[in-house]
Amino acid sequence: MSLDAVRNEIREIDEKIINLVAERQRLAARIARIKQENDLPIHDEPQRKAVLDRVFTYAVESRIDPVAVRGIFEILIDMNEERQRECSGDGNLP
Repeated sequence: MSLDAVRNEIREIDEKIINLVAERQRLAARIARIKQENDLPIHDEPQRKAVLDRVFTYAVESRIDPVAVRGIFEILIDMNEERQRECSGDGNLP
């Protein structure tokens, strides 16, 4: 397989990752509505910890760098919280 072919495969994976992040953001908007209806705070530390622990463990099981994966998911969680703030009228997103 050529270098270009492998790079094309990586590009396709990158696009899939972006689509999944966009779907995660759409779900964050739904979560924001549920939290508003139930008068719950946007930041949920126990849930954040549960997600980070889960992905860390899965990364170890998948034999990829769990610290890097945890960092990626910290960013994703921050993005979702920002989306929730935006849906509540308090965020900085367009």
